[in-house]
Amino acid sequence: MALGSIIGFGLVFVLVAWSGSALARLAMALFSEHLKGQGAAGEKRAAALALVLPPLLGIVVAVSLAVYSAFPGWLGGVDHCDTHGHHLHLCLVHGGEWASRSWALALVAGLSALALVRSAQLIEAALRGRRRLRTIERSSMRIENGECPVFRAPSNRPFCFVAGIRSPRIFVASSLWDKSSEEERAAMLGHEYGHIENGDIWRSTVLSFFALFGAPILALHFKRLWSDATERLCDRMSADQTGDSTVIASALVNMVRAPRLIGGLSFIPTPGAVESRVVAVLTQERTGHSLARKLLHVSVALVAAVTVTSTVLADPLHHALESLFGLI
Repeated sequence: MALGSIIGFGLVFVLVAWSGSALARLAMALFSEHLKGQGAAGEKRAAALALVLPPLLGIVVAVSLAVYSAFPGWLGGVDHCDTHGHHLHLCLVHGGEWASRSWALALVAGLSALALVRSAQLIEAALRGRRRLRTIERSSMRIENGECPVFRAPSNRPFCFVAGIRSPRIFVASSLWDKSSEEERAAMLGHEYGHIENGDIWRSTVLSFFALFGAPILALHFKRLWSDATERLCDRMSADQTGDSTVIASALVNMVRAPRLIGGLSFIPTPGAVESRVVAVLTQERTGHSLARKLLHVSVALVAAVTVTSTVLADPLHHALESLFGLI
């Protein structure tokens, strides 16, 4: 195996993943009104798939071509490396020359370094958040027990969030808890319980990982859409549980100026999101679970189709991509 060949397959991954991100962005722009009309769960699933599918399909295509290059006789294919010397080869055996192409080496090395830096930033942020969480927990008083305990943290700055993947806990600032009515307290906690029920804490971590490998700006856009839809869905779940959407809306408006202190899924809205969340909860926006299920089924079918296609048509796809890269 020629180590330089990894660069060629890295380019295949980037081409498929970034093209997939662009297509996902186009599709979501074209159907944005339909998604909003279907409800937050559908928007949430669409944004999650836009983050996960492009890198996943990039891996599928790159691996299929790599396996084909190692076994060119597979499914009747032919080894073109000896007869097509006019361009570089996507081949684990004959692809070592990719290392001599400065543009390809710089691109793959740069993107790999960027992914490593962003991964380190995510890990550092997670560790910093964990330390701050422990600090808050040590000074807090447990006010509710159960599978997800609730802690009242002494603070003049209002916050309410859930954190912890393995052992989720809800933290509420004493200033916010003390001045809130029983209905508002139930609304806040119901929102955070919704995050736990939906598995949003670990899902957010997984999506942040996939965002490292999609087209950078688009990946951040999809993650923001996912977060916005997630908060609206939990607002709706809390309203359904408490039976009064006006309490949720009132609490959101009152807390719009509250800062975020720590990484976590917070009931406190950002200024840019408060209007959409209040409108959604007051109009009793549809949940969108039906669309979410359909999108999941379509995505599974898409991954299966791309896997089969890139396997069966590995020979023409392999040669077409070699020719494409040869033009650069």
